[in-house]
Amino acid sequence: MRRLVFLALTLATGCSDALEQKSSAGQVIGIVNSGDQTLSLISATDFTVSTRSWQGTAATPTTLDGHGNVFVVPLGQADAAGVDLLLSCTGACIRTHYVVPLAPGSGATGVVIQDDSIAWIANPNLETVTRLNYATDDTLSVPVGVHPQAVAIVGTRVFVVNSNVVGGSPAGPSWLTSFECCSVRTPDSIPLTGTNARFATVGEDSLLYVIASGHTGAADGKLSIVDPRARAEIAVLNGLGESPGAAAFHPAGSRLLVASATEGILEVNTSIRAITRGPGNGVKPAGHGVSGLAIDLRGRVYAVDPGTCATPGTVHVLTAPPGYGEIHEVVVGICPTTGAVAATP
Repeated sequence: MRRLVFLALTLATGCSDALEQKSSAGQVIGIVNSGDQTLSLISATDFTVSTRSWQGTAATPTTLDGHGNVFVVPLGQADAAGVDLLLSCTGACIRTHYVVPLAPGSGATGVVIQDDSIAWIANPNLETVTRLNYATDDTLSVPVGVHPQAVAIVGTRVFVVNSNVVGGSPAGPSWLTSFECCSVRTPDSIPLTGTNARFATVGEDSLLYVIASGHTGAADGKLSIVDPRARAEIAVLNGLGESPGAAAFHPAGSRLLVASATEGILEVNTSIRAITRGPGNGVKPAGHGVSGLAIDLRGRVYAVDPGTCATPGTVHVLTAPPGYGEIHEVVVGICPTTGAVAATP
């Protein structure tokens, strides 16, 4: 028995050490600040911050995605996307921080980066999704559903989250539009159970996890699990409370972390498909809810705390779950919303 206990402890320690031994050197966490139209770039090495700005424009940024050494930020009412390349400019300068116009009146909300040149951006006003080549500024619009809010990619297939919000209120259940990104597009429609679906992420199991925020005041947030091959919703978890937000996978323990402005960090165990930290049991850094999350290679959690949106917000850098011990606080811009990870080359 003593040998079995020792072996179990050794395995557990090995898993923890493996996570800690991964270096986050060069990683950068991008934080969108909707209140002052800026992007805060936090070094995962020493937590220093630099800032990019779209001030003086009509930009209303709330989401972003990171891939390789680039962040792409939909600029909302500016009908454009901001692109930020994490490159030093020496000799003949290339563009490192620039704006690409989208179709007039389109709006720009959710985004996913496909590869080193292509991103997909949801346009709720025109009920389209834009294929953006952020290297050449070329764009192509594809019709989708009502009020698209988020985009995800599994393999070569694009999944667009249609929130089905009309006049500011859910008009019924949400659904997904899906199509092949790089060939003849034959869209599929995938019904969802929840209302006001707004966020999506792909798990390590290659399933699609969709967060439905529900009706304001009804505390009816849900998680839909979608099989991208069968193109069907295969499970629904109720009980995410009031208006759950963006989600991020943590590499330890099959954990899906879900941001909640009222409850802090919620947790879903994706291996058993159960909510393990629900409303009333969320992690609240400094006693506050969070609007977004990002996770670096060492498993540290960057929890976005917008505060009152009248003064600069805070990003709480936390140890990996289940501990969530606070390591550092980083001051960012006004009314930060969420985060993503990229890296310097």
